Amino acid sequence: MAIARKPKSKTQASEVQIATLIDKGGSAARQEVAAQENLAVALRIPGPLAERLTRVLQGNVTRMPRHTWILEAIVEKLDREA
Repeated sequence: MAIARKPKSKTQASEVQIATLIDKGGSAARQEVAAQENLAVALRIPGPLAERLTRVLQGNVTRMPRHTWILEAIVEKLDREA
């Protein structure tokens, strides 16, 4: 394997461009992670209601996990309340 020199950059950034990039900054990675955290909730569903939900899910043409169905139901309810 041949070893080659590091290519030289044909464009040099000016001090103004460098300062602009530094001043632009960014957000801390931890802030983004905090916004994506989920809240774990224990949900107790009465037997007859759970049976109804199971029948609805089994009757669907495509398979949908119970978790997804419940999340969609919560979103629909929140949209109606807003």
